[in-house]
Amino acid sequence: MKRNVARIVLITAGIIWGFGFIGNKYILDNGWNDSQLLFVRFFSATIMIFLVFHKRIFNTTKDVIISGSFLGIFLYLGFFFQTWGLVHTTASNNALITAGYIIMMPAIVFIFEKAHIPKKTIFAGFVTLVGISLISVDFNELTIAFGDLLTFIGAMFYGFHIYFLGKQTKKVDLFVLMAFQLVVFSIFATIAMFINGGFPVWTFESAIGIRLFVIAVVLGLFGSFVAFLLQSYGQKHTNEAEAAILISTESLFGPVFAILFYNDPFNMLILLGIVFVFLGIVLSEMDAQILYRFKKKVKK
Repeated sequence: MKRNVARIVLITAGIIWGFGFIGNKYILDNGWNDSQLLFVRFFSATIMIFLVFHKRIFNTTKDVIISGSFLGIFLYLGFFFQTWGLVHTTASNNALITAGYIIMMPAIVFIFEKAHIPKKTIFAGFVTLVGISLISVDFNELTIAFGDLLTFIGAMFYGFHIYFLGKQTKKVDLFVLMAFQLVVFSIFATIAMFINGGFPVWTFESAIGIRLFVIAVVLGLFGSFVAFLLQSYGQKHTNEAEAAILISTESLFGPVFAILFYNDPFNMLILLGIVFVFLGIVLSEMDAQILYRFKKKVKK
């Protein structure tokens, strides 16, 4: 029962993040920079998690604080490069290329667990790369857009975050773990914001200013508080392989929502990119599921 709930929870997180690409792009298109967006979004989430779980947080142990802080570094780097990339690319591209962490996962598992990487997984990574290339490479000049490259770097850090989070959620209080991830994230976001222009300028007389602030806070409450708690809960009650494919649905929901609701461009290359990324995700995680079951039998 818990595993079925975990699956629903992880897909729900993917849907929330899918809509989040549109909200982030709208804010960046209307005057805020990436550092301002990340500060307001994650500071809001940090305040919320401390309000809701303050008793657990203040009674935690040193080990949980260290684990959460460590995860927070990878979470920040993932969002930093993804959001910086979003400034220079479309919401559709940003969402699809974020699926690049699927390519990273086998390599990460190999590095830390010395597990053999099956040929199917390598092939699945190649299929995903083809999909990403179709939407990000300019085939006339054979160049990759700057924003797409930044997004792919962010995907690499997401891969590390998902891997380490999957290990930690089964050992400690996931709500406290999330709290210290958000604290570390907010510290980095605050420093980056002051380096990159300071607080976003807005007044109560400015309708667009109020709208941007409200959207950023809503993204913080749902995309950075609710969705990450859903992810942590889902990863606690399933394995890393299954969690990865369900989380990666954000990269399918994102471009669909952006095309439908944000007038992102749509053409055959984008359609083929979506299809190849989806196939790569499915192939990769089907094979990872087989690997997971094999490892489980060996441990027994």
